[in-house]
Amino acid sequence: MMKKLILTLGIVLVLVNIAILFLDDDGRVGRTNFIHKWEQVKAQDVKETLSVPGVLSSAHEVPVYLESESGSVSKMLVEPGDTVEEGADLFTYRVADYAKTYRELTASITSLDEKVMAVEQAISEAGESDFAAAAFSNDVNVIETIDGSDNEEDTEVASEALQQATEEQTAQLQEQYRISLEKELAEKNAELTAAEEQLAGLEETGEYVTVTSPAAGTVKSIDESGNKPVITLQSSELVITGELTEAERKKVQNAMTIEAKLDDGPVLEGEITELAEQPAATNGKESKYQFEASYLAEDEQADKLLAGYHLDTDILLAYASQAPTVKPAQVEDNQVWKMANGQLFTAKVDTGAQNGKQAAITSGLEAGAFIPDKQGDYYQNEPFVTPWKAQQMNWSSWSDSFTSYEFLLGLLDH
Repeated sequence: MMKKLILTLGIVLVLVNIAILFLDDDGRVGRTNFIHKWEQVKAQDVKETLSVPGVLSSAHEVPVYLESESGSVSKMLVEPGDTVEEGADLFTYRVADYAKTYRELTASITSLDEKVMAVEQAISEAGESDFAAAAFSNDVNVIETIDGSDNEEDTEVASEALQQATEEQTAQLQEQYRISLEKELAEKNAELTAAEEQLAGLEETGEYVTVTSPAAGTVKSIDESGNKPVITLQSSELVITGELTEAERKKVQNAMTIEAKLDDGPVLEGEITELAEQPAATNGKESKYQFEASYLAEDEQADKLLAGYHLDTDILLAYASQAPTVKPAQVEDNQVWKMANGQLFTAKVDTGAQNGKQAAITSGLEAGAFIPDKQGDYYQNEPFVTPWKAQQMNWSSWSDSFTSYEFLLGLLDH
């Protein structure tokens, strides 16, 4: 009889408690949150990328002209499909006016000499000063960093991370600028050599000039009539090309970093150099926008690459350097549940770069904070308990931290 009475009273007590909690709209009854698993926020690098298919294509077509008033082709030295190196002989033509051609070649050599000297001077200035950094100062784009922390130490760490990221990106831009100057110098020197050889041939024969290839590539077409290019070359220099949807185009900007992966091949790093503002095609209701990206490759890598190869291309949309990082699912309505001083409360946060596994916090949460592993319905500003994990207890000092009475209460709570 007594057992039935105790059981009945227990059931009534439980039901009364449930009713009180259910009717407690003002939150006057204290509650305890049970957190199954928690984790500590860590500072990490976060990359937000957009993956799109890409293909290796010839960087450009190179037309080789011969104006009708300059002369007429006397001998073609290549055929369509031929692969030629820069400086290779393409065709010979008979000049219509020796004196005029001589003057034009001499003037061209003088002009090219001046351009070569100007590029060499630019390379010298870029190496001796911050000229290159100044030239690209407006393009430096460190996309995310830590901000809004009240902790001076965190702010200092964030500042150092930002400075380091800025210096690394500036150094990368300087290197790209130097490479572009060296490429331009090589092109001008090749043009100068070709003009000097044409002048030498004219002086030797008195009436013939041999035209050489301005770039390495493949002979695409030959046309000896009219004012069309006598020869059209497809350059051997390759670029990465692809298409973006309307939604993707809104996210992408010029000069964004790319990383392209080739099956069983090298990983190519570069940046977007051309980004269409007009759609190349409209498929149904959606437009497609073309992009082009250059890349750097070692000689051994370049030898393995051919036009037409397909790649998986990742475009870097945003980057956070050593920012407090959580899982995207842990952020809901720009809020994260935070554990501190034995209680659980929401912290309003701003997010930056994020991917499927990580979300960088730009303000509102610092590295080292403790948060629940999973987002859930919790009680604001109420205490929390977690499962008792005996293996994580420091048994040698537990008695100094808790009284027996507190320890028993803790067990009952759990």
